Amino acid sequence: MKIDIQTQNFSLTPAIKKHINQHCGTMIHHFSNHIINVHIHLSDINGSKRGKDKRCLVHIELHRLPTIIIENTEHDLYNAINKASHRAQRAVRKALERKQTRERHSYTPAVHSY
Repeated sequence: MKIDIQTQNFSLTPAIKKHINQHCGTMIHHFSNHIINVHIHLSDINGSKRGKDKRCLVHIELHRLPTIIIENTEHDLYNAINKASHRAQRAVRKALERKQTRERHSYTPAVHSY
């Protein structure tokens, strides 16, 4: 599966793309049967101004589950990517666990009458 990466207010460098593929690739590989699409939006909110302004927004479309949206803003873009991908992986795992629990509890065995 391919990760769709979009940037705003800066160019996507090969180093950033490699970093995203390394950090999000594991999650995608592990949950590949459940993930439909992954979209990552990177932005520099304040441009040349100082402050916590590097944002990573992750949209994960899951099969038969709501879309997961994770946003993280940091001083450093790489840290924002790391934290967002970690949170996204945890959110996908929890969503799948909840789905499994619901399916397990919704099962009603057939009643036999003799």
